[in-house]
Amino acid sequence: MPTLKRLREITLFRDLSDAELKKVAAIVKNVTFPKGAVVWEEGSRQQGLHIINSGKFRVTRKTKDGSKQVLAILKKDNFFGELSLLDGRSHSASVEAVERSTVFVIKKADMDKFLQEHPHIAYKIVCDLAIEICEILRSMNDKFINMVEYLWE
Repeated sequence: MPTLKRLREITLFRDLSDAELKKVAAIVKNVTFPKGAVVWEEGSRQQGLHIINSGKFRVTRKTKDGSKQVLAILKKDNFFGELSLLDGRSHSASVEAVERSTVFVIKKADMDKFLQEHPHIAYKIVCDLAIEICEILRSMNDKFINMVEYLWE
């Protein structure tokens, strides 16, 4: 279980009081992945939010020819699995540990139960999660436009 001090450093929990953080800490699990470990494959249904405590992860998708395209390298305090936590659908990309890494995990079933038991706290977390997703989308949009402008020059 992560400390309250460590949880407070994570943007998704920035709006929570100490009492609220204690409730969140109760559903957060520490998981360690060795270098090269696959967290999940593209299309899998394993569900849960993973917040990186240490180490690095590579996010990839398969191309038409079957090779892997790296979408992102994620590091401390980045997260993955947020979409499956929200919508329950399968993963759109694969994730593997680039080095020995630890994550804080909130499983979807635990988050769903937490939402029923503590809707006010869950609402704060989901709002901060939505803000982070919006920032990721804005960044992706900027990268896409830059790529299009480069190709049109």
